[in-house]
This record gives sequence, structure tokens and C-alpha cells, in this order.
Amino acid sequence: MYLVNYLSLQAADQRYVAAARFRTGQRLLGNKDGINVTFTVPVGDKFTHNLPFFSIKVYFNGVRLTLLDDYIIAESGGVGTGYDTVVMEVTPLPWDHLLADYVAQNAP
Repeated sequence: MYLVNYLSLQAADQRYVAAARFRTGQRLLGNKDGINVTFTVPVGDKFTHNLPFFSIKVYFNGVRLTLLDDYIIAESGGVGTGYDTVVMEVTPLPWDHLLADYVAQNAP
């Protein structure tokens, strides 16, 4: 008796789509002026938010922040339109770096 381990074509396709949607080191857009706390992902992108596994990961000057403690997320177009906004607890200054890793909602 042999045990065969293989991926179905559908499972392989799903893994490819997920890999194609993964974004790393994306700059968050918005004014870093010591006043603004609202930033968005690049135009046209929306990110998945399925806790506890797939949500945006935000980095402030290289340090990973914690969702709900350091930032919250929002849907700028209203409920059901897709997550694309990060609201920071701390106001970034012009020299600060804000980067994010996330899985895009829509395939490229």
C-alpha cells in the first residue's frame, strides 16, 4: 500500500493566487506631518481582514506594530467596500517610515 501526497489542480491554483496577492514592504500613503494619523494602501488595493490569520501588518521605522494597540483599520468607502485605511495611534513625522505587508483582496 502506498500513500500518495499531491495537490489537486484547484488547491495549487488557490495557492498561486494567494502568492500573487501578497504585498510586502508597501509604503502607506498620506501626509507624515506630525498631525495626520490616517494612511491608505496604494490606490486600487484593498486588503483582506480575516482575524486571526490574514490582516495588514504595519511597520513604523522597522518595528512591527500591534493591531488595536498601535493602529486600527477602516473601510474608507463605508461598510462592505473593502479595507484600505490604517489609522495610527501615533502621529508620524516626515522622516518616519511606514510600511505594510498584506494580502490584496483582488488578484492582479
